Amino acid sequence: MVPKLKPIFHALAPLLRGEKQRQASVDKLGLTGKSASPELKAIVEEVAQLFGSNMGIATLIDRQTQHILACHGGELSSTPRDISFCGHTIANPHDVMCVFDAAHDPRFAGNPLVLGSPHIRFYVGVPLLTPEGEALGALCAIDQHPRAKLLPEQSKRLRELGERAAELLAAA
Repeated sequence: MVPKLKPIFHALAPLLRGEKQRQASVDKLGLTGKSASPELKAIVEEVAQLFGSNMGIATLIDRQTQHILACHGGELSSTPRDISFCGHTIANPHDVMCVFDAAHDPRFAGNPLVLGSPHIRFYVGVPLLTPEGEALGALCAIDQHPRAKLLPEQSKRLRELGERAAELLAAA
């Protein structure tokens, strides 16, 4: 009898069509390695509470790295862009991305962030957009337990918080 194998592959976060221009906007901000403002910290805490999740996070995505700008509920600093969930989120700049159970989603089941720490099962995120519509990063909630649904009011509030977080980044 052949044992059932767990997936070892996952979808890599895509590079975007306007990547060069998007990256110039990220570089212009100069935010990597800086401390998060108290207001951004409050936003990620509200995101975690909104979804009853382990963590709320604001990220900045550069060429190869997802930088954690603010994190509530954990100690993350960065991850490779190609394995980041937020790297997928910024590919659809006008949508909320929700993964109810990453362990059963073929895009993520073999992802190191699912198989290992922080053991993501649930993810919901919204892109952080410049006024020109370029996605700089994402505002998200993650949890170690899957979810069954996303309420419209949660999605609406996440978008509002994402807009506020993007304004903070632009003003930094």
